[in-house]
Amino acid sequence: MKKETLLLVTLAFIQFTHIMDFMIMMPLSNLFVDTFHITRAQFGLLVASYNISAGLVSFLSAFFIDRFDRKKVIVFCYAFFTLGTIACGFAPNYEFLLAARIFTGMFGGVLSAVILSVVGDSVPLERRASAMGVVMMGFSAAAILGVPLGNYAAVHFGWHVPFLALGVLAILVQFAVFAFIPKMSGHIEEAKKRNPLETIGAIFTNKNQLLALLLMCVLMGGHFSVIPYIPSFLVSNAHIEQEDITYMYLVGGLVSVVSLRLIGYCADRFGRFKVFAILSLCATAPLLLITHMGVTPLYIVLIFTSLFFIFSGGRIVPANTMITSTALPHQRGGFLSINSAVQQLAGGLVAWIAGNIITENPDKSISNYDLVGYIAVGATLLTIVIAAFIKPVTANGGKK
Repeated sequence: MKKETLLLVTLAFIQFTHIMDFMIMMPLSNLFVDTFHITRAQFGLLVASYNISAGLVSFLSAFFIDRFDRKKVIVFCYAFFTLGTIACGFAPNYEFLLAARIFTGMFGGVLSAVILSVVGDSVPLERRASAMGVVMMGFSAAAILGVPLGNYAAVHFGWHVPFLALGVLAILVQFAVFAFIPKMSGHIEEAKKRNPLETIGAIFTNKNQLLALLLMCVLMGGHFSVIPYIPSFLVSNAHIEQEDITYMYLVGGLVSVVSLRLIGYCADRFGRFKVFAILSLCATAPLLLITHMGVTPLYIVLIFTSLFFIFSGGRIVPANTMITSTALPHQRGGFLSINSAVQQLAGGLVAWIAGNIITENPDKSISNYDLVGYIAVGATLLTIVIAAFIKPVTANGGKK
């Protein structure tokens, strides 16, 4: 059990740096717009480029990823992810930063898939949602510590600093990867018996796995239509100070530390779909409240955004558990690479589309964010319908 805990904590640290690398872009949106003299749509492309490159490489990796030791894949991808993050910190202009985001995304997307594969291979289904909750605490830590400190450093010392500091931390985490992630090659023999094209073909002819991929597509599409533009909207429309955006992530992250563990426990105890459906319904309220705000006191903003962290972020725990349960170990890496590709491409494309729906007025306020909110709510409700038809598979390939 101690080894499992060290494994999950190490994965959470990888998740922390991975999520932090993506999340730090959002509170710095106004700094990027002013520094590089770019439009909101161009900032949306900065966000989307990471996701799209991550999605494309994740799809390609699905053809061969199950033929390698999962630890070796993590070591390789994490090293180049770290290099890309450091390159972002040295970007002299918009074009260089865009290229660095594309490079970083190429390896970040594969990391997401491998982390889920390791959890799926290492933790029994009856405890898997709780394990996912531990790993996803990397998200909470990024919100509590990473983004507030990164935002503070960017405002006072320059936007380069968060990326460089994150790169140094990632180098240190790599030592934990070597120490606490065991060799994981038990799936390789079975994977080599199958032609990679057959493996991918099996995924796209498996109705259950197609539903899982559709769930991830709609879930991330709705999620990332709203998330990248929350900080900009709060500063421009709710009249929150740039420095106060730190509190949104700090408070949201603190409540997530408690809620993610509780959600994982409830999903294992009461059923993954039931918990997912309840959280999704609850998530519609903060989605509408946030995307329709005018000038609002900070404490009200923090209530709305914290509810968003709890419900919208929390539903990803049971969703990931349902999705990983549709694949057996010998195909899990390939399937979750496809899943990561769908996740990243959907998030990237929708973030770019939302950036083109949103417009900036002459007074710097933002319009049409309410339309994006309605789209996100519709997607959220649709995920409940899709998730109802997903069934976990047993060791012999049958469905529970």
